[in-house]
Amino acid sequence: MWLDFPSFIWLTVKVSLLGALCALDRTATFQVMFSRPLVAATLGGVLAGNWEIGLLIGAALELYFLSEMPVGTNIPTDDTLLAIAAGGAAGALSGLPANAALSNNSLALVILLATIPWGGFTRKLDSWVRVRNSLLIDEMETHLLAGQNTSAINFHLYGILHFYGAAVFALLMMMFCSLLLVPLLLFFLPVWAWPLSDRLLLVFPAVGIAGLLSNMNQKRQLAVFAGVALLLLFF
Repeated sequence: MWLDFPSFIWLTVKVSLLGALCALDRTATFQVMFSRPLVAATLGGVLAGNWEIGLLIGAALELYFLSEMPVGTNIPTDDTLLAIAAGGAAGALSGLPANAALSNNSLALVILLATIPWGGFTRKLDSWVRVRNSLLIDEMETHLLAGQNTSAINFHLYGILHFYGAAVFALLMMMFCSLLLVPLLLFFLPVWAWPLSDRLLLVFPAVGIAGLLSNMNQKRQLAVFAGVALLLLFF
C-alpha cells in the first residue's frame, strides 16, 4: 500500500517547512544543538507521526557522522537536513499497513540507504548559500556608510532567509524522493532478508566510531563498512 497523494504532499510540506526551522540552528541562528541528528531526526519523526523510529535514525546518524568535523574551510555534510528528511520519511512510511510486519531497524536501514547519498548535495547547497550571503556583506557596508543603519540590519534577516529557503528546498527534494523510492525498495526486499537487514543497521554507528577513532580516509571507511556488514550477516 502506498501513501495516498494528499498525505504524501501534506507530510512532505509539513516536515520541510517546520524541519527547516530546526536546520537554522546549525549555522544561521541560536546554535543550541537542536540541529544535532539525534534531535533533528526525532523531530522529523514527530512531525510525521512516529518519534520512535525518528529517534532510532537520529542515533544511527549521530554516530555515523562523528568523524566529520567542520575544520578550517571544510564544509561538512549537512547531517541535520539528512536527519530531518530521514526521520520524516521513516515516520510516514512506518504508518503504512504494508510495513506493519517490518521492524523499525529494517525500515530505518532502507531509509538511511536512500538518504545518505544526498550528502554531497547538502554540501554544495550549503556552499552556495554561504557564497550568496557573502555578497550581502558588501551591500550592508554600503548602507552603513550611507547612514542607513536600519536598512543594513535587514541584510542579516536576508541571510537567515537564504539558509531557511535552501533548507526547505533540500528537505522537499529529499522527502519527495524518499517517499517514492523507499516503498519501491521495500517491495523488492524479500521477506527472508528482513532479519538480515534488521542487524545491518549497526553498520552505520560502527563506521562512524571507527572513523573517529582511527581518522580513516573514505576508502578505509568503505572497507570497514563492508567488513562490519559481512560480520553482522553471518554471525
